[in-house]
Amino acid sequence: MPAPARLVLLLAVVLLAGTGCTADDAPAPAASASASPTAVSTDPVSADVVLQGEEVTLEVGPVAVTDDVGVLRIAGPKDANLQQALWDVMVSLHPGASGVRLVDLTRGTVAMPARTADDVAVASWAMSPGGPATDAALAAAGDDTEVLYVAFAAPATPTVDVLLPGGGGLVQGVPVTDAQDAGVLTVPVSEIRKDAVATTPTATLDAYTEQAGGEVRTRSTATTVTVAIGSDVLFAVDSADLGPEADAALAAAAQQVGAYDGGTLAVVGHTDDVADEAYNQALSERRAQAVADRLRSVADLDGFEVTVQGRGETEPAVAGTSDEARALNRRVELVLTTEQGDVAQTVTPPAGTLPATTGPTATADGHVTIDSGNGVPVDVRVREVRRVGRYLVGSLEVSNTAGPEAASGALFAAGAWDARGSFDASLQQAATNVTLLQGDQRLYPVDYLVREDSRDPLADRAIDGPDVGRSTLVTVVWPDPGTDTVVIDSPAQAKEITASVSIDLGVAPFRITDVPVTSSGRAAG
Repeated sequence: MPAPARLVLLLAVVLLAGTGCTADDAPAPAASASASPTAVSTDPVSADVVLQGEEVTLEVGPVAVTDDVGVLRIAGPKDANLQQALWDVMVSLHPGASGVRLVDLTRGTVAMPARTADDVAVASWAMSPGGPATDAALAAAGDDTEVLYVAFAAPATPTVDVLLPGGGGLVQGVPVTDAQDAGVLTVPVSEIRKDAVATTPTATLDAYTEQAGGEVRTRSTATTVTVAIGSDVLFAVDSADLGPEADAALAAAAQQVGAYDGGTLAVVGHTDDVADEAYNQALSERRAQAVADRLRSVADLDGFEVTVQGRGETEPAVAGTSDEARALNRRVELVLTTEQGDVAQTVTPPAGTLPATTGPTATADGHVTIDSGNGVPVDVRVREVRRVGRYLVGSLEVSNTAGPEAASGALFAAGAWDARGSFDASLQQAATNVTLLQGDQRLYPVDYLVREDSRDPLADRAIDGPDVGRSTLVTVVWPDPGTDTVVIDSPAQAKEITASVSIDLGVAPFRITDVPVTSSGRAAG
């Protein structure tokens, strides 16, 4: 979908949904160029990338730092129309490089474009004020080159990795330098936006996995691991006695806990909002105690300080009173923290059996053909999965060989919901549903908070479906399961809207197995 059409569609969706877009604190593979590991210069990284189906050579960097703000430079041929190709309408209404993110895949952080006091992204666009530094930079670049700038929180490392939207992928080893040393390779913020930088939002990357048919859901942050076990698989209605199906779910949960070497483990019971508050509080406490007692028999908890708590109906996992929402709210959570405040996995949980799929399957040297979402078939193949720091970075090629029109860009999205089931209309063309399978454990793309109630995946957020005879690349970042090969799987999805209404999200399932994991050489920093 051309960017203007994408703007009209996404704006209409956002206005209807009442969501905001305020940020909080046969193509070649996407680029993997790196700066020298022994000496970091101010020279840009030359990266051969694919943007919106077109092969383009870009200059990425440097990130020029003044005080606590770093200005990233991106330059390329004028006919590449970088303002459109690197634009994310959900970050800025003005075309520019607002879709770019700085990432540190060793430390697990992401930086989003800086914002003004009026919540405008600090990224160059057609109406940027310009000035003498901009004039000098353009003269040095030449008439056939388009140069864009976008501001971020200043990186604390000598190099940084840059994630480009539109299929551009991850560009590694972009140099970070003092602004006074960058010369004509940077401009002051005042020549990008008239208003000063007010905030420089950054976030930590979180991981989300599901196991045992979705009944065991694990969320990992920098400091905490939370394993949620659905109460419906553990207990009968109004009961705190573990049922016959409980052991399988508890065994899966024990695998997650057993991957860590100790700390504090809180076993916390939660109920839905049916029945009165006092009854639910007591039920949640009894259920938490039952899980803690059984868990000691299936997992080695000697390294953990275990506490048992009940929260009743006071902390729902999701809003709503539908059957699906209430089922998610009925749960027992295992919340793991360590005294050091930094959770470190020591072993990889064992893998169970791969779940069945209803979609086409292929191996890494082949492709699958699926409906892109509007009746147009596309071929999907894996270009590359590489290990960078603590994560895997995947590049998938989507080709429209049959037509008869442009493919839909919603082919990898779980509708207007994120991986954890929260409604977010801005994700309708995001790669939220492309997962890794390690046995029966499903690893979703890593994500991060952009505001209290909204998460973005570290993946392409606004996929443009390729035109007839064209291809596009899609980038996705997952947690690293530590294996030499992976299975990439997009599961079928349905969403319960009310107790009596459920909708098929139109996701075309597929699976690609035996995908080799390559090494990137080094991560930023």
